[in-house]
Amino acid sequence: MEYPRIGIVLVHLNSYGDTSLCLKSLRNMTYPNAEVIVVDNGSTDATGERLRKEFPEVTHIRSEDNFGFSGGNNIGIKHALSNGCKHVLLLNNDTIVTPSFLEPLVERLESEKNVAAVSGKIYYYPASINGRKNIIWYAGVYQKWHTGYHHIGVIEEDKGQFEVAKKVIYASGCLMLMNGEVIKLIGGLAEEYFIYWEESDWCLRAKEIGYECWYEPRSVIDHNFRSAPFGRGETPFYMYMQMRNSFVFASRHFHGWLKLRHHLFYPLYILYYFLTLIRYRNFRGAKAIFYGIIDYFRGYRGKQGLKERGYIKN
Repeated sequence: MEYPRIGIVLVHLNSYGDTSLCLKSLRNMTYPNAEVIVVDNGSTDATGERLRKEFPEVTHIRSEDNFGFSGGNNIGIKHALSNGCKHVLLLNNDTIVTPSFLEPLVERLESEKNVAAVSGKIYYYPASINGRKNIIWYAGVYQKWHTGYHHIGVIEEDKGQFEVAKKVIYASGCLMLMNGEVIKLIGGLAEEYFIYWEESDWCLRAKEIGYECWYEPRSVIDHNFRSAPFGRGETPFYMYMQMRNSFVFASRHFHGWLKLRHHLFYPLYILYYFLTLIRYRNFRGAKAIFYGIIDYFRGYRGKQGLKERGYIKN
């Protein structure tokens, strides 16, 4: 296969442990033509400078402000495309890659002209899920009855049941190889999301102009993500952003019957989630649901409201 130049973008914010593990794993990748780009997204603990010294082979970009996952990635995307990269890989900084993870993504992206983005098979990192191995975090995605989305295969042990590449609604921003030409056509991630829902928004914007997204199981990584029991461990920040951004996303992409479904069924899902949080005494998470809805209708987007609600400091 040919090896077009790939820009690999990681967004870092006060998370030296995760980012350093990810960068160490990237040192072992077999893909021969890539630039690793770390965007220090307003870190306040000097870990960005520590990473700069320990990983001199990496491109380090310092942002004095925290622009969120979407804005931080956009900084890296802009750098990659303006410095000779054909495509851009978004990679969560709390992932650990396998050496040959990138080749299958590039091969799939380059296989057809209408591929906008590709994700691979993503496992939970064993240490984050009681040592269990080959437990799936993402093997595609589907739309649920209430119009929200859910990962295929989540928490299942991989026994070969998800080995077929297929088109998906959206590629996961945890591991998303983006077609550089499509980025030039529709732009980067929408910064009004700040974090959550931005990759699904980007993929649907690409779909609206005739492109598709794919799940490619030959690409495998681990995600060092600690899954909280439903209703118990969700943080107020997570609930606020998920709820506010779900309405932003629906307003941009749901039309006709899908819009009607959202109006009919999404309130039922919100009520179910709210009652579950109350049941497990996660009162701050439950309150954040309403803050997210209220601030959506107040027109808050991006970073607006986050300091006011006490969810971020900078």
